[in-house]
Amino acid sequence: MKLTVYDGAGVIGGNKILLETGDTRLFFDFGTTFAQRELYFEEYLKPRAPRGLLDLVTMGLLPPLLGLYRDDMLLRDGCVEERMRRKPGCREVGPVDGVLLSHAHVDHSGYISFLRADIPVYCTAMTAVIAKAMQDSGQSDFEKEVCYQTPREEDGDGVLKTTHYRAAAYRGRQFYTFDASVAAAVSEFWCRSCASRALDHKPLLAAGKVGRLAARAYPVDHSIYGAAACAVETERGWIVYTGDLRLHGKRGAATERFVRAAAELKPYLLICEGTHVGSQSVASEDEVFEHCLRAVAGAKGLVVADFGPRNVERLVTFRDIAKETGRKLAILAKDAYLLEAMRLADDSVPDIRAGDTIRIYRDVKAAEQKWERELLGRYEGELVDASQVKRHEPEYILCLSFWDVNELVDLDPRPGGLYVYSSSEAYSEEQRIDHARLQNWLAAFGMTVVGLDKERDPGYHASGHITGPDLLSLIERIGPQLLLPVHTQQPEFFLENVQGTCHVIVPERGEETVL
Repeated sequence: MKLTVYDGAGVIGGNKILLETGDTRLFFDFGTTFAQRELYFEEYLKPRAPRGLLDLVTMGLLPPLLGLYRDDMLLRDGCVEERMRRKPGCREVGPVDGVLLSHAHVDHSGYISFLRADIPVYCTAMTAVIAKAMQDSGQSDFEKEVCYQTPREEDGDGVLKTTHYRAAAYRGRQFYTFDASVAAAVSEFWCRSCASRALDHKPLLAAGKVGRLAARAYPVDHSIYGAAACAVETERGWIVYTGDLRLHGKRGAATERFVRAAAELKPYLLICEGTHVGSQSVASEDEVFEHCLRAVAGAKGLVVADFGPRNVERLVTFRDIAKETGRKLAILAKDAYLLEAMRLADDSVPDIRAGDTIRIYRDVKAAEQKWERELLGRYEGELVDASQVKRHEPEYILCLSFWDVNELVDLDPRPGGLYVYSSSEAYSEEQRIDHARLQNWLAAFGMTVVGLDKERDPGYHASGHITGPDLLSLIERIGPQLLLPVHTQQPEFFLENVQGTCHVIVPERGEETVL
């Protein structure tokens, strides 16, 4: 039995963990490697879609595994495979039985886009719905084709072009869900095309074994709905993968249930995240509510709330704040589309029409996509635009992010407005530059910002990741024989604090571990 951590070793995110046992091969996650990607690419310097996988392979963003990737992304002259063969550890990989996807964040799911079309994904129904809604409502991008693929063909000059929509449908990937049953409305959404190109769909099916291995999923608390830890039964015993998780969110009880269930498996190996092992304590979502409520209650003009685009738990927090302060919560069309899709899988997700609190902000576009036109038609009575918000600034909390901040030009808010930054701190130099730009925008419109300086304004954001003390307790209670830390920049934490409890294996990127 062999395990290879292709990404997620010594870095946060990008997890791609290959397990090979007997004749079964599977990946735990297959995410976008932001740490590696940011070494070479940025907003205006991106991998070139017309050259398929060539840029990604050359710059080390994809594991050098021959036979793993989409045929329509490999150039006929063989240069992609030739670049892979130059990489250390390049080898032919046999048939892969599937990807166990822990949740829909891009650093865990994004590069499923490039896998062979016949490699299925195993996840919760909520994760499948979120992944499809994200792809439907996102910009066309060959790095974000997780649920279905846009077919491409090579011309005579070695350039890949998108096949005309009348000639070829989107190619759907087979997803299996761990849910006991899937609602008919979820299945209908899954099979529906969001554009003029038809979708050659693969219906959602119930998960069972992955290859020859029994597989299970356990819902956990994270900053996105549908997150799950997973486990597979091998000849050496159970291997458990935490994905990303925490105990301090609204669904902390789900993580507690996972810990108890995982302990009963008496796992041979625990593959464990460690994003925030240095944190002793973090704000809870209830504390975020209290801090943000106080800030909004004291605001006289427009309030803008900035939080992660798929953090629906935070959206619910601001919906409740809007109710408390007599405001309306205005969200973008893509957020409304996501909410509508998620509600098909879980009716606890907010109903846009319930309670007369949520509005859909119609931003200015040269052209609206099919999904957006249809959505705006369904919610015509809940739409507002910049002119309406501007006339009634004290009545709104508007959900925007840094990437939408140019809406302030149309909104032209009066001085004294409030910008509530309720997202994570800057981790990279590029993010710090973005934060500086954001402050320039807010200064230009005389807006006050809270939450951006985490030391000055703590408590405006609840992390999606478990703290160090909680993680040590989790490991002790699960009691694995072996522990392999991933998704962390501090693997030494595990050597210093866990080595006496179980044997710690610190992975190296691309190096094979025999278990």
